[in-house]
Amino acid sequence: MTPPHTTPGRPLPRDRPDLRGIGGFPGPASGYDKFTLADDIKGIVEQAGADGPVLICGHDMGAYVGFAYALRHRDSATALVTVDAPLPGTQLGDSLATNPRTWHIPFHSNVDVAHLLIAGREREYIDYFVASRIYDRAAVTTDDIDAYAAAYRAPGALRAGLEMYRALSQDSVDNRAALAEARLAIAFTAVASGVTAVRPALEQMVGEVAEKGQVEIVDRAGLWIPEERPDRLAEIITDIAARAGHHTGTKEAG
Repeated sequence: MTPPHTTPGRPLPRDRPDLRGIGGFPGPASGYDKFTLADDIKGIVEQAGADGPVLICGHDMGAYVGFAYALRHRDSATALVTVDAPLPGTQLGDSLATNPRTWHIPFHSNVDVAHLLIAGREREYIDYFVASRIYDRAAVTTDDIDAYAAAYRAPGALRAGLEMYRALSQDSVDNRAALAEARLAIAFTAVASGVTAVRPALEQMVGEVAEKGQVEIVDRAGLWIPEERPDRLAEIITDIAARAGHHTGTKEAG
């Protein structure tokens, strides 16, 4: 998230909030639909003292939350950037549940079974999952995998992460209802992996959710664009921030 007015030449202010349940503190038993998570983020924005609408950028599950934020708090966002995340409630996003390549979505959505099979094997599972969707394997180190595994071993963290998948069917319903009222009027950019992206499908998705939007495909990157091509992602976000009125002289991503 970036607020709209910053001093030229200074780094672009940004907040990178943890989603409920996976920030080191056990989360509640419910409330993992993305509209509720977007309300969490809105509270963080207000607590941070943002003096106007913010640019929202999210990757993967975080992109689903960012999209929900833009739909639910339309006057509080100047632009939306999603990173490698077909959105629930769109034709592309809803097709993932039956796509063999995205087997993890129905698996994770069956929370009790997934928890039974992953708990105690967090590192092995995360290492496999990261490797299966990466282009530059060196971009995510063994230390990174150790850190991710430790985070998901925290009390309640794995279940919280899985509950976010269980809620995707409700997210689709919520998003479709919001889009039936109006598409997003703010600028929307869908950033996608050059390894897996199908531009026509992404362009259709953008058209379904926004009045004005674009697709940016990042080559030499798999799902983990922030780790594999951080400089390119920073360029994209900084350009969008400048066009949205977030004045900055830096190339850092928010």
